[in-house]
Amino acid sequence: METLQTLADALGGRVVGDGWVKIRGAATSETAGPGDLVFAETPRLVAAAAASQAAAVIAPMDAALAAKPGLLVPNPRLTFARALARLYPQPPAPPGVHPTATLGRDVALGDGVSIAANAVLGDRVRVGPRSRIEAGTALGAGVTVGEDVFIGPNVAVYPGVRIGARVRIHGGTVIGADGFGYVFDRDHYEKIPQVGTVVIEDDVELGAGVCIDRATTGTTRIGRGAKLDNQVQIGHNDQIGAHVIIAGQGGISGSVRIGDYCVFGARTGVADHVEVGARVMTGMVTGIIADTPSGQTVWGIPSRPAKEMKVLVAAEQRLPVTRRRALVWLARLSALEARLARRDG
Repeated sequence: METLQTLADALGGRVVGDGWVKIRGAATSETAGPGDLVFAETPRLVAAAAASQAAAVIAPMDAALAAKPGLLVPNPRLTFARALARLYPQPPAPPGVHPTATLGRDVALGDGVSIAANAVLGDRVRVGPRSRIEAGTALGAGVTVGEDVFIGPNVAVYPGVRIGARVRIHGGTVIGADGFGYVFDRDHYEKIPQVGTVVIEDDVELGAGVCIDRATTGTTRIGRGAKLDNQVQIGHNDQIGAHVIIAGQGGISGSVRIGDYCVFGARTGVADHVEVGARVMTGMVTGIIADTPSGQTVWGIPSRPAKEMKVLVAAEQRLPVTRRRALVWLARLSALEARLARRDG
């Protein structure tokens, strides 16, 4: 069992109050009970946490905690995330291959690898040390998986895909299916063979139901440290930069380049062959249809700089009043024209 002091020793920060209070779990201020740890980032949330039943609070360095033990740190959210990892460690999977799993020819498994029930590994698959393949997952021929990788249940990884180290892939994700490529010939569509591959670099996390298409030729690439939320679609030949965040139901068309450290809100879409610079941020339900320079914050369909969109939204909100005023002036103008017509007549 952890105490506030042992957490401080492991994670850093300054303990105030009773450092030996026992920490059994974590919760929000609204649901916390005795033994729970909570975190707060603003004075209002610090006050709510201090008034809760929680055993202790992770709070900013300048927080005033009079009646509650606390751990004061520069970044409460980051420290809380690391505390969660200590309080709720992922149960280790027993190493070895389940009897119902199917392994092809020339499969190589590193030390401590766990292959769960009904998993299927094709010929020449390579899985690095301590990686974990959950039930029902299929790895096609020639797939390579780095060390300390977690692949959840019912994931499909098509042949030739390369997955780096410390990657986490959640259930139902499909990597390396054909890109969406067709040519119209007179009265029908003819398929363009998709003969490229997909590379997932180190420290990537893919949510549930993500789809990443293989390249037509060459490589579809997900850069180091990128995090893709549930149900994100990545098209063929996309190049997703390092540490990019794409929230749920984002859709990236083919041959798109996205720079490092971009953050895309939920349901952001990007048109094909568009280039997005580094550190671009989007609001939710944004459509990017043209190249976007680095450092911009954009939203709307089509996307515009945030300042411009705020002006447009404010103007749109004024439209009903503007319309009523215009109708009044139009009525007055019509009346004036009628009087002038009678006088001239």
